[in-house]
Amino acid sequence: MRKYTSKLNIEICCFVCTIFVGFGCSEDFLTVTPQHYTTEADFYQTDDDFIQATNAVYGDLQTFILSAHVLQEGRSDNTTYDNANDQGSLGGAAQLGFLDQFKETSDANSIAGPWNTIYNAIKDCNVPLNQLETAEIDPALAQRLEGELRFFRAYFHFIAVQYWGDVPLLLEPITSAEQAFAIERAPVSEVYQSIIADAQFAISSLEPTYTGGNRGRVTSYTARMLLAKVYMTSKDNRNYSLAQSELEDIVNSGLFEILPSYADLFDPAMKNSKESIFEVQYLDGTAGEASNFIYQFAPVGSGGTVFVGPGNGGGRNIPTLDMVNTYEVNDIRKDVSIGFFDRNNLTVPYVKKYDNDVDPNFATTPDNWPIYRYADVLLLLAEAINEQAYSTGLPFTYLNEIRSRANLPDLTPTDLPDQDAFRTAIAHERRVELAFENHRWFDLLRTDKAIEVMTAYGQVELANPTTPPPNFLPYDETCWVMTPNKLLYQIPSGELNLAPFIDQNPTD
Repeated sequence: MRKYTSKLNIEICCFVCTIFVGFGCSEDFLTVTPQHYTTEADFYQTDDDFIQATNAVYGDLQTFILSAHVLQEGRSDNTTYDNANDQGSLGGAAQLGFLDQFKETSDANSIAGPWNTIYNAIKDCNVPLNQLETAEIDPALAQRLEGELRFFRAYFHFIAVQYWGDVPLLLEPITSAEQAFAIERAPVSEVYQSIIADAQFAISSLEPTYTGGNRGRVTSYTARMLLAKVYMTSKDNRNYSLAQSELEDIVNSGLFEILPSYADLFDPAMKNSKESIFEVQYLDGTAGEASNFIYQFAPVGSGGTVFVGPGNGGGRNIPTLDMVNTYEVNDIRKDVSIGFFDRNNLTVPYVKKYDNDVDPNFATTPDNWPIYRYADVLLLLAEAINEQAYSTGLPFTYLNEIRSRANLPDLTPTDLPDQDAFRTAIAHERRVELAFENHRWFDLLRTDKAIEVMTAYGQVELANPTTPPPNFLPYDETCWVMTPNKLLYQIPSGELNLAPFIDQNPTD
């Protein structure tokens, strides 16, 4: 299969390039279809063609998740970047340092890359969805594939709207330069309505479980989890009661449970366990299906110590001291989640959840990445109930089920006597239970705590940096200056140049 890989902006550029390449050529030459290329007209014919096209979107997800931590964990108080000043370089790269301090600009690759990946994935959904409308393939398969593709279209739009606010809402393939240049940003409320419609369709068309070679695919419960998060997040569509209903359907299914061991969640031998609702599948080896998280997350200079394969250590997604110190005494999740590397009298923490490399010759790992798991369901459900009214019943049951596995005592109504106290406890529990799984920044946005929390965190980090800042990127009073405009990323400058009807997010 020829995978369609052009990005939103590349589609425009290619169209322009085609015009220039064809200038001066005969009309007959321009209408010839090269026989060695597979086109949409002759590709989308069989069941296998559509399966391959859908599998390509799973590949887009793999690509996206490999660096999603940059704009999700790295933006929050959970992680920073290993400055490695004594090593002569910034482990996380200068751009990531600016991002960490809320000083990034619209030309940063750390923003443009995710935009391109997200809209490439949405395009990879829209093309086969468009072809499915007239496809003569097995009806049951067509329904399943439409459900998967619409889930992914909803998922990537959901990420985009949380990153940038108003974003282009693309529900059909772009087939002309005129369409491409006319792209505009849709209002947040409109984007969320589309996300909800796609998620609801996916719920109705997908199976609750898959086995064999289809294990790891999107299920109806994956889509329910997405929909519940949307109901918890969208301010225009926020509905804790509807979120509760979706989450209770997951709980009442009997398909999921909390594993006895927290460490087992990150053991490659336990992939797609009873606690997993959806995880990104990676396979070790040199075929391009492997992950590499520990090579990104290991401190600079830790090669041969933290990991066995080649490299020096990326120094990315380094746990902050604030994160290290937030764990309660005897919380077993801390040792599973965080390791420590001693470098020239400096102890540098690193994310240990994905530390399963085995090949000394290649920087690859077999680690999957959890998107949704059952612990997330229970904590969201406890939160959804509490947001409607303080209750001393089920919310405490769900919260304490998570704490029990972590070797922590139950919390009681005496400890948490009101709605606000319970809300604070849930926020803490989500932070440590789901640490380094790309939830924290979105949780802060969803609960309207980002400005308050990141302002306080900035003061802590200024007073006692996790790693010393480099000389060319010092900490000062301009770091972590939080305003409402800092809650959204800048639209990549390259997109503004290509799409004249897309405007920039305001800055301070």
